[in-house]
Amino acid sequence: MTLENVYKDAWEIGKKNCGFLIAFGLVLSICSSLTSRPNDQNSEKIMKKVAEGDMQFAEALQELAKNLSFLDITLIIISVLLTIYVTIALYRYVKKIVDEEDVNFKELINSSAKVYGMFFVKNLLLYLAVGLGLMLCVLPGIYLAVRLAFVSYIAANEPELSVSETFSKSMNLTKGRFWQLLGYGIVACIIVLAGLLLCCVGVLFTEPLAYVFMGVVYKELVQENLAPESFEKDEVQ
Repeated sequence: MTLENVYKDAWEIGKKNCGFLIAFGLVLSICSSLTSRPNDQNSEKIMKKVAEGDMQFAEALQELAKNLSFLDITLIIISVLLTIYVTIALYRYVKKIVDEEDVNFKELINSSAKVYGMFFVKNLLLYLAVGLGLMLCVLPGIYLAVRLAFVSYIAANEPELSVSETFSKSMNLTKGRFWQLLGYGIVACIIVLAGLLLCCVGVLFTEPLAYVFMGVVYKELVQENLAPESFEKDEVQ
């Protein structure tokens, strides 16, 4: 598995399915825009004060909370719930196109709803683990973010796995590949940033493309982990 091959495969898959990927990017953008309100300027001023050291972070949170109306809170909740649902559907769609399987969008929509609960729980635990690691001198958080990079992908596509099995699978797949996968993660971020540079419109394609990129990486890792096992079975036979 090389960066060149992974990027080439992801790009070819992305071009072939660009219409649907852009549609996913557009829906994700709409979900995020639900939280855009006039008081965002006040929020920016508060965060600027925090950055300049004129306000403590805890005090800033209190000020931000005061600026939130009932409508703001409602929109934030709706935005988060919808974003999670669309993300699940995108993960499942990416696995289909990476594995070159037929996509049934009706089934995709229904199945995404069915795995919503466990996906939410697994990702909540993921963010808590990475967040705690970031608070512990940052480096542990980065380490966990890389080792658990595929928890969301696995949670969306293999809902039959328990929480521990999902986390263990990601840890096993990334074992001994920290620096390589950290590099791949940086490339995925660069792909998204490239879209932002194109008047922000390009991100409608590059953000889903980053999902495809990591989907290709996941497939390669699974195949590499299965290869020795298959070889041993052939020898026994």
